[in-house]
Amino acid sequence: MGSPLNVLFITADQWRGDCLSALAHPVVRTPNLDALAADGVLFRRHFANAAPCGPSRASLHTGMYLQNHRSGTNGTPLDARHTNWAKEAAAHGYDPVLFGYTDTSQDPRGLDADDPWLKSYEGPLPGIRPVCLMTWAPTPWTDWLKARGFEVPADIRFAYGNRESGPDYEDGAPNPKPHKYPAEFDDSAFLVGKTIDYINSASGPFVAHLSLLRPHPPFVAPEPYNSMYDPATVPGFARLATPEDEARQHP
Repeated sequence: MGSPLNVLFITADQWRGDCLSALAHPVVRTPNLDALAADGVLFRRHFANAAPCGPSRASLHTGMYLQNHRSGTNGTPLDARHTNWAKEAAAHGYDPVLFGYTDTSQDPRGLDADDPWLKSYEGPLPGIRPVCLMTWAPTPWTDWLKARGFEVPADIRFAYGNRESGPDYEDGAPNPKPHKYPAEFDDSAFLVGKTIDYINSASGPFVAHLSLLRPHPPFVAPEPYNSMYDPATVPGFARLATPEDEARQHP
């Protein structure tokens, strides 16, 4: 047998699968993902198993349907009896590491009554090793910003949507207001950089899960991405003639 292969596992939150120029989207241009699709396997009819984020991720990480893993909402604990890819990878000698978040609410039966994970549903997947854990309080990123001279909001949860001052597109500005931080310093660039640093220094086989928040709300992008597309040219919603017609699709 040859040496074990390292695995880079990337997710992006709330990204519609049809928003790829490789799938003929009329507006969005995604050259890097198009190149990846051309060089790999592109599933044209691939769907998430559940919504919202927590249940969908529980299905992705365990390989189980929602009705089996039973983590039905954000905040519903994931039963510790279920295995997942991180536990299985570790059992085969891999280092399963996390950059970002998995939104996994911990099973309280294995925790002390005063365990801090009982106060948040944003825990890490059991068995994974968080190298850079980012939650709605993105402390690793905001500390990194402060060290580079950037101001961050007093409530660091709002750093994700921290915008430049002035009018927004809805108020007559030509483009949506950009993120206050340059593209090379935004949360996505920060996590990608941390992942690359780990890959360059890892000594053994790993499965590195890079879990990016974007394009999850808040809907804000740094320059020049905030002005790449005129919002007026984005296709509208695919709707039937009336709400009643739509309701008949799924009685």
